[in-house]
Amino acid sequence: MFSFRSSNTSMTTGVRRFLATEALYGIGIGLYSLALNLHLLALGASGGQIASISAVGILIMGIGALPAGMLAGKIGRKPMLLAGSMLVAAGAALFATGRSLPVWYAAQAVASAGFMCIETTEIQLLFRYCRSRREESRAFHGMFAVFTAFTGLGNLLGGILSRADASAAGHAPSLYASAVCIAVLSLLRLRLLPAERAAGGRPGPAGADASGSGLRPRAEAAAGGASGICDAAEAESRSRDTTDKDPGDRGRSEASKAPEVRASGSAACDAEEKHVSRRGAVKPPVSRGRRPAGRVSRLPQGFRRLLRNRSLWLLASNACLIGFVFSFIGPFMNVYLKFRAAWGDDLISYVYTVNGLVLFAASLAAPKIMERWGAKAAFTGAFLGNAGLALLLLIAQPAPVFAALLVLRSGSFSLLGNLVDSETMSSLREEDRNLYAGMRAVFRCIGSSLSTMTAGLFMNAGDYHTPFLIAGVLLIVNFMYFRSRVLPLIIKRNDNLRGEPQAGGA
Repeated sequence: MFSFRSSNTSMTTGVRRFLATEALYGIGIGLYSLALNLHLLALGASGGQIASISAVGILIMGIGALPAGMLAGKIGRKPMLLAGSMLVAAGAALFATGRSLPVWYAAQAVASAGFMCIETTEIQLLFRYCRSRREESRAFHGMFAVFTAFTGLGNLLGGILSRADASAAGHAPSLYASAVCIAVLSLLRLRLLPAERAAGGRPGPAGADASGSGLRPRAEAAAGGASGICDAAEAESRSRDTTDKDPGDRGRSEASKAPEVRASGSAACDAEEKHVSRRGAVKPPVSRGRRPAGRVSRLPQGFRRLLRNRSLWLLASNACLIGFVFSFIGPFMNVYLKFRAAWGDDLISYVYTVNGLVLFAASLAAPKIMERWGAKAAFTGAFLGNAGLALLLLIAQPAPVFAALLVLRSGSFSLLGNLVDSETMSSLREEDRNLYAGMRAVFRCIGSSLSTMTAGLFMNAGDYHTPFLIAGVLLIVNFMYFRSRVLPLIIKRNDNLRGEPQAGGA
């Protein structure tokens, strides 16, 4: 805890404000996650209907995630994040007021659109406020530590609100409180978060400058005309230095290379301008390795980069497997506790509170595990440990033991998910992160929707054991894919950034 607090004080202004406001998001989601399924059950919905509502929401997220990731590159990540928060708040309020299946589907659609906007922007925006890759890792795990700690508080508040207003249908007071928390979060972030640096190095809409907000230097030039080409070449050189190196190395590198970059850049500009003046306007040269071929050249730049980047497809496929495993258990913890353990709503709220504390501890432990064990050992332990816990939950047990193992599995899976999301996102270049965020959301939603519908079939049949067996087997399959296809990309990127082999690497 002390190391987390001391590292937080050394972070940039944007990161500190982001983490501080994350507490409200944690409380709001804690209220929402505890109350939603129980609210629908109290109003007469079946387990299969709840699963179908969840599956429809996941499909909506999957359909819109990739366009949302590209839109974030156009209008900015901060506006997308704020819009997403307001949509989630509206969806929670609609769930609280609705009393019929069509209204619940509409509420799920609104909330899912909001979660889609948040998922495709929040990590990239947080990383945008960081100065180095080390700060990115600490900020990411700090965000989840704050979120999960206050999620537990939201779960506790949800239980208190449900007991205080027994006359209310379902858990409407908790859903209304969730909507208020997330709406206030949107207003605070609108006011407090620094603006992003716009394309071309110009200040964002609020006029915030990178030097004052802790933003990494970024200069992206337009691709048309002679001056645009020269600016883009110079910007690409600066971007590689600032993205891949720590602040000290970056300063020394820029000091030594600046004259060379300026000289080569000005020479290229002069030559290009003379060529244009003699022969008229010319088309921008196509860089080596990106020569358009056939119909691919007519696609937008984002789609061309998507089709040619093999790493993005490997990482997105892993996200599909992760989503498939998660949705067999995670979204239905309260349903398993209610019907398999036969516990009441008040006991379930206490379990969720303890679960929030376990998730908080897992978030704090994740960066320490990665630094001490190395990538290979950390991911091996996380995958196989989760598989073992899922298979152990398959066995019939007393209710308290089942609840304890379910909370332990939740914390270990959160640790695994944090490690995977942090390392895969940080292993990518800045220009690929928006695209990957959209792809990750799409592929994760595909896997989640399939597993949600499958889990709903088992719950309709009264089978609350088989989903744990499927989750355990899929975790082993996911680990085999991750070890052979994804882990080498992470280790290679770490070696390039640190200049030496990573501990525990291949």
